Amino acid sequence: MFERGTEWIRADFHLHTKADKEFKYSGEDNSFVSEYVQKLKEEKIGLGVITNHNKFDLGEYKALKKKANKEDIALFPGVELSVKEGANGIHCLIVFKETEWINGENENINQFLDEVFKGISNRENENTRCNLDLAHVIEELNSYDKGYFILMAHIEQRSGFLKECDGGLIESLAQKTYFKNSVLGFQKGRTRDKIKQLEQWMGYKLPYIEGSDCKSIDEIGKGDKKCYVKIGDSNFDSVALAFKDFKNRISLEKSTSSHGFIRSVEFLGGKLDGKKIYLSPELNCLIGIRGSGKSSIIEAIRYALDIPPSNSDNDYKREVVKNLLGSGGQVILELQDNYGNLYRIKRILGEDPHVTDMDDKGVGAKIGSILSAPLYFGQKDLSAMDNGFELTLLDKIVGEVSGNFETQISNIEERISSKMKGFINLENKINNGGELEKDLSDIKHKIKIFEEKGLSDKLSKQVNFQQDKATIDNVNTLVGKYIQALQNIISSEELSMLIKLEKSNSQEVPELFEKLRIEIKKVTSTKNKIEEIIQEVKDSKSKLVEFSNEMNNTITSLEEEFAEIKREIDIPNLNPDDFSALKLRETKIEEAIEKIDQQENEKNKLVVELNELVQERNDTLLKELEIYKNEINRINQSQTSLKLHITFKGDKKEFLTQLKDSFKGTSVSTSSYEQITGKFPDFTSLVIDILLKDSEKISQILPDTHLTKVKQRVREEYSSYLKHKTPNNITINYHGKPITNHSIGQRASALVLFILSQKNNNLIMIDQPEDDLDNQVIYNEIIKEIKSRKPDVQFIFATHNANIPVLGDSEQIISVSYDDEGITTDTGSIDSKLIQNKIVDIMEGGHEAFNRRTEIYNLWRN
Repeated sequence: MFERGTEWIRADFHLHTKADKEFKYSGEDNSFVSEYVQKLKEEKIGLGVITNHNKFDLGEYKALKKKANKEDIALFPGVELSVKEGANGIHCLIVFKETEWINGENENINQFLDEVFKGISNRENENTRCNLDLAHVIEELNSYDKGYFILMAHIEQRSGFLKECDGGLIESLAQKTYFKNSVLGFQKGRTRDKIKQLEQWMGYKLPYIEGSDCKSIDEIGKGDKKCYVKIGDSNFDSVALAFKDFKNRISLEKSTSSHGFIRSVEFLGGKLDGKKIYLSPELNCLIGIRGSGKSSIIEAIRYALDIPPSNSDNDYKREVVKNLLGSGGQVILELQDNYGNLYRIKRILGEDPHVTDMDDKGVGAKIGSILSAPLYFGQKDLSAMDNGFELTLLDKIVGEVSGNFETQISNIEERISSKMKGFINLENKINNGGELEKDLSDIKHKIKIFEEKGLSDKLSKQVNFQQDKATIDNVNTLVGKYIQALQNIISSEELSMLIKLEKSNSQEVPELFEKLRIEIKKVTSTKNKIEEIIQEVKDSKSKLVEFSNEMNNTITSLEEEFAEIKREIDIPNLNPDDFSALKLRETKIEEAIEKIDQQENEKNKLVVELNELVQERNDTLLKELEIYKNEINRINQSQTSLKLHITFKGDKKEFLTQLKDSFKGTSVSTSSYEQITGKFPDFTSLVIDILLKDSEKISQILPDTHLTKVKQRVREEYSSYLKHKTPNNITINYHGKPITNHSIGQRASALVLFILSQKNNNLIMIDQPEDDLDNQVIYNEIIKEIKSRKPDVQFIFATHNANIPVLGDSEQIISVSYDDEGITTDTGSIDSKLIQNKIVDIMEGGHEAFNRRTEIYNLWRN
């Protein structure tokens, strides 16, 4: 019980037993205890108070408690006392602190009952009232100087507090200090209007609890209403504390953790070899003196979750894990996801993490799918804030959603880069048109010389054969590419997926899916037709190869004839071989010039496609912005201390840095760079202006000498420049002032509040969040936020500050100490006496120092 610290358990504060006159039991006496406890177990009651009418039977109570302890059920001694108040008396459930009221075979409960019923016989009758009114009953109880508290029984029924007391009496009692200190709750409040009226008379609220008021074993746990109490130890003080903090610790509905969390962390090898630390789904605090190993455990959890350490003390944090685990050491996390499924994450030092189910079978899930967007901040991370830290922090919080956009944007940028390469190649070819015209003119001039010498006719046969061969070879090449294009179609991923979908079924619309399968089949059957076409084309290509071979053989057979013609030509400075080369070159250049118009059209088409891709990139960035805006709005609405604002592509400092790094050596001045950041939203728009729009905008900023260098650099490096992103700019105002204008401590306070306000993160883990924070901020803001958020988020803190575990009501506390033998741990909730002593010793300097400070504070206050 309480393995994971404080937990919610069902409580029954109004139990009767066989010792009560009203209780009916017909079974064997020696079976009563077993049957009674078994019924408690069946009803899943983990805490009960034995409250017989005006009576306490020590022997029976001890027997029940001993049996209940074996079933992890906590029983407390009590009594249902009929007090002389109101028309019919009121029934009060008094819960006694066992360690003070019972000592072995001696107890003071019956002594108290004897006092209040002095001179009254038949006191065990439920309607028999004691001699004293409520004020004097409390006075009598206080005279024993022992722990107790009172719950008003069945308040709306006969002998109930609300039924028997009028408004004036309730108002009077509620103002008394003795009443406030002793009466901690009401049982069986049912009517909304009556409860509202009671609270108005009282002037303050008390919790409503439940008890079965059982008159037999079968009635234990009866009724639709149940009550739950959150405790971390089965002692009286734990329950009393729950009533003092009833808004957080008492509920009429069962509270369960629906979010993912780490259930335990276990170590094999290293300084924590064999240790298994159980964690609460709510607030966990690691405490210990400096150097005790708190940070080591935090860093080991980080390592198991495969969260990279931040840049602050990166090497130190890696070394901490290495020293803790040692060679071959392993850390094992047990986790629960948002749906209640259980997993393990195992990681050996130096190896990748391995995700398994609870049977140690590997599963394909990512860690982020099991534990949603865990946040980690190590020592000094919150105070080491550089430019852009706000966006980095928000990125951690938004988690995988923003990562999906990064992938989309990266894909778009690759497509822009690819099309830009095609655009530049086309532009080079088009720009080369003038040179081609000059080359063609020069070649025609040289050919004319051959013609003037009468050589054209003699050499034309060879030239014609060479041109025919080139034509056949070109056809052969084009047909080969056509076959490849057809093969790409039938091997496409889309066609493969359609073939898999041929057997699609639907339970909801089977008729529609039958029609769907028919149409899919029509589409996929085209694969056979295309395969037939490919075979036909391949047959034709075989013929083309034959034609090519035939042409080669023909040319070979004519080689002597061509050679004889060349030998007959004896003109100085004219090589007959040049003529055929010139004629082939002439044909190729003429074809290239003819293509320029087509290339111009292709270029214009690419411009349109590039502009569309740039717009698609911006649209994707805007979708990403919406994710951030929604998160920012949620943060702004969840608290009043912080206000965040985001500006699209607003981080001009980062853009300026990118420009300076990219254009070093171009002699561009700082003022010109600043003008560029004002003129262009990001690097992509600058690249588009230079390459697609003939430097329309940037030419207004840079002189020609600088512009030429920048254009050349962009033409060479556009692919890397397109990947530069101007980040969104996030500003954080803390209490109405920009966070950057605050001190380091105030900034750290704002960041901790920022982190604690998150709802989409299953885990928030911070090593010493109190560093750079003052105690006033911790109490006034941080603690309140932690208590508000911990039902929905698992917190793991390493801390030296007692305010966090104590005022934060930490569900699980791990006390860590280090000696030559290794690291030792003690775990328990804030309710555990052992842990309470550890807190005083470690965080307050020991009991003497704590008591001395308390004494001094009291003197100051007085």
